[in-house]
Amino acid sequence: METLNELTTNHKNHTQTTQTKDMVNWNIMTGKAIRKSILSYITRNHAGSWIASIEEKYNAYKINLMNGSSLIFDAKGKYIKTNS
Repeated sequence: METLNELTTNHKNHTQTTQTKDMVNWNIMTGKAIRKSILSYITRNHAGSWIASIEEKYNAYKINLMNGSSLIFDAKGKYIKTNS
């Protein structure tokens, strides 16, 4: 598990398709592939949170936090909602 800073500095731009029960048609992403507006939102609103995974769908991003919350963003990186 990595911190937000580690995700943004240590990973190469890479995606991996996954087909699990909860993530059908989502792609697992690394930190460098994520939009800067999403990183800014997480830094401002969830400072100190640990990211479990970053997923991408053709029209959305889903950030799963270790506390069980999921942050949803549109394709442009605009915050949509939080699922608990």
